[in-house]
Amino acid sequence: MRLGLFSILSVVTAFCACTQSSPASSDDDSISLSGPHNAKFSSSSKKVAKSSSGRSSEVSDEECSGEVGKPWDGTTAKDFACGAGTKLSPYIILTAEQLARLSFVVNSSDKAYSGKYFKLGADILLNKGAVIDEKGALVADSTKLHKWTPIGNSSVSFDGNFDGDGHIVSGMFINTTSTHNGLFGNSNGTVQNLTVDNSWVYGGKYTAGVVGQSVGSVLNALNRSSVSGKDECVGGVIGRSSQKNYSANSIIKNAVNEGVVVGSKNVGGVAGCATNVTVDAVENIALIEGYGYVGGVFGGIGSSSKNDVKKLKNSGKIIGLHFVGGIAGHCGGTSLNINTYQESSSYYCSNTSSWPCGTLKQAANYASVSGKYYVGGVLGIACGGSIDLLSNVADVDGVYGTAGVVGAAAYVKSANMYNRGNVSGGDYVGGIFSYNKEGVTNSAYSTGKVDGDSLVGLMIGYNYNTTMADYYYLERGEQDPFGLNNGGGVATPKSEDEMKSKEFAKILGEEFVYDSGLNDGYPVLSWEK
Repeated sequence: MRLGLFSILSVVTAFCACTQSSPASSDDDSISLSGPHNAKFSSSSKKVAKSSSGRSSEVSDEECSGEVGKPWDGTTAKDFACGAGTKLSPYIILTAEQLARLSFVVNSSDKAYSGKYFKLGADILLNKGAVIDEKGALVADSTKLHKWTPIGNSSVSFDGNFDGDGHIVSGMFINTTSTHNGLFGNSNGTVQNLTVDNSWVYGGKYTAGVVGQSVGSVLNALNRSSVSGKDECVGGVIGRSSQKNYSANSIIKNAVNEGVVVGSKNVGGVAGCATNVTVDAVENIALIEGYGYVGGVFGGIGSSSKNDVKKLKNSGKIIGLHFVGGIAGHCGGTSLNINTYQESSSYYCSNTSSWPCGTLKQAANYASVSGKYYVGGVLGIACGGSIDLLSNVADVDGVYGTAGVVGAAAYVKSANMYNRGNVSGGDYVGGIFSYNKEGVTNSAYSTGKVDGDSLVGLMIGYNYNTTMADYYYLERGEQDPFGLNNGGGVATPKSEDEMKSKEFAKILGEEFVYDSGLNDGYPVLSWEK
């Protein structure tokens, strides 16, 4: 299903975003992320999330009961296959009926199962046959599909530990206007080592393939399902991820999305909304399409100094309208005006600690990004905090506030960035930033073409009172590095041969490396190798 995203109404655009003052798996349990620009992403039609042991559970038929591999008949089992619900002896789930039992005991708030351990002992088939096609469209007869009731809802959450042990849950069908949708609707526990495949999920806010809302941990999870929603916080793996009890961050580690995600506001490949999160090694490789706050990995990263986000990759095409980025539509800040399906938007960043991005580093985009207002190869807009080790090699197209790396930024400390994509826009267009206000930035280069109507620069469209060092750009005739440089800052032109040299990588600093076989000979960031 696709939304009619771009209804044309009167254009009212304000650039006040930056012009006003105002328990986890071990590290070895990973879905590997690809190296730079070699198209060897983690996508595989047969790949599943690995278990913590690296192998499937060995469950004896004499110990556990359940007919493995049988499609769900829509009923609920009276008991699990075996187990005591402890860490050493988890409840084993072998059938779809037993998985439905987990949904029942959680949603009925059965305290006997609170805080318990559960493990899949086999793949689970909720509906037989193809539910979606390769483009994510629903192809099954929905009237003949069993509808899945998510584990947890708006009133109750799963608080245990669910270990998929590398197994696949497939054929899930959810079609509703209610909130909290996914295999798990709401979780404050741990969901790990799981793949959701060949499934269709449509719902209201907090909708995703694996977990609708998580304030716990989602580890080693893979979504290969089509996800769409009519409200905010729609994601491939997680709809919304936020802190638990206003203390500990939620955790997302080793999560990959391969399913098409379409929504309205806050739409992302891995998570639609993420605030107070710790993130490590996540990736999207599918089409992501939305209206506002649209990103390959996150739709939006909410304001929090506790955000600790790293190792992010996107290779799926990103399409949006307001605040659109290859990695995230925004990081920090607060929206003043973003009206659904109207071409008007504004954003507010403060030079205090009120709405900070937190820390974001090691982010790379490899696919085209298209939007209208505040569009960036990595981030649509950033406010406060620290961003580091960012790269974009794909084309970026927008109308207002368009850039190769960050659409617009204010009060941000940034370092070690490059852009090799072509950037096309109207007003405020730049190779690295379209607009940078009162930031501190160093070690960046851009080689892409930059075209626009006004305030167009090969590096920054409008540079306002920013402290800068070590900025370099590929010389293109008489085109300037800044559309307007208000308050200082220097960028140095280089030839193609100069940029494709070991010496240039050394000039940029220790985070850059030279490898003639990568990035068409231009320096890459060390973390990408």
